[in-house]
Amino acid sequence: MSKEQIAALEHAFIVATTTDEVMALMDDDHVRYDDVAPLQMTGPADPRASFDQFFDDCREPRGHFMSLQVEVEADDRIGVAHSLMHFTWRDATGTPAEAAFRVTHCLRKKGDHWKIYHSHVSFPINPATGMAEMNLNA
Repeated sequence: MSKEQIAALEHAFIVATTTDEVMALMDDDHVRYDDVAPLQMTGPADPRASFDQFFDDCREPRGHFMSLQVEVEADDRIGVAHSLMHFTWRDATGTPAEAAFRVTHCLRKKGDHWKIYHSHVSFPINPATGMAEMNLNA
């Protein structure tokens, strides 16, 4: 049952369209390693500011996440979900954009609910250019 609950939480994360929806899935002492600065975000304030910026930069439609691959491992109190995701959106100027990236969420059960307490988002780096590869195929 834990794997199914975590998979449902991952789906809620993927389809979220507001910072409040995302933050409801996270533990208060959440640590986030994101694809943008700062190097580490902790507690509710830093990730909230990052997600506010993200949702402010995306225009309607906010975007569309498509999970390319999701794997979940869990027992009755700790779980890990790792996935490859693809996201399309329009930026603040209306220009279409897209990216494929990696996400790992570490979760713990609090009462009857799973919460993300650690997340890591990354893009592979091309060593020849030093630049992120934002649209590799899975």
